[in-house]
Amino acid sequence: MSSFQQSIASARQCVFCGKPVPSNHPHCPHCREVVPKVRLAPAPTAVKGSQIRRGFLYILLGLIIHFVALRSDSLNLPFSVNPAVSYLAAMLFLGGVGLALYGLFTKVTA
Repeated sequence: MSSFQQSIASARQCVFCGKPVPSNHPHCPHCREVVPKVRLAPAPTAVKGSQIRRGFLYILLGLIIHFVALRSDSLNLPFSVNPAVSYLAAMLFLGGVGLALYGLFTKVTA
């Protein structure tokens, strides 16, 4: 590897002007702005049981939406509820059941 390729590999891009900045310089030599150092953190891991909890929350949300959609005329709401909402709420409920079962399955097999 030549010295030019090493200098390109060790340079980073200035976020303000876009020109290359040596990695050991805190300031850009072209625009004189401070170039922040980027530190990458590992991706956060999911807490055990979070899939199950999220599935139960989707189930509860689907049930509440379905209840309100079916009883909208007796609740005297100031707006009308589209009939497709009850079908979408049922899909949300079934998705929550699937997510809760998936979380339970992964917890048992892990």
